[in-house]
Amino acid sequence: MTNLDGCEITVPIVGGIFCVGRLATKLKALADTEQIGPWHIGQWTDFKHTAIRMRFASIADGERAKETCTGAAN
Repeated sequence: MTNLDGCEITVPIVGGIFCVGRLATKLKALADTEQIGPWHIGQWTDFKHTAIRMRFASIADGERAKETCTGAAN
């Protein structure tokens, strides 16, 4: 089992549940090319689905994902 306690970030998602797939696709592409390690989409921060928590294996992975995926979920 992979330890994903390294970094948790909150990502704003303008389109709610209908746009989180775009974010997941972008993160999968980063993981497939080994630019980031394992990641896990967590829980929504509110009932309106305006942001979601995500966990990464390291702080560097979280920062890389955040800078690369900014706007991917919009």
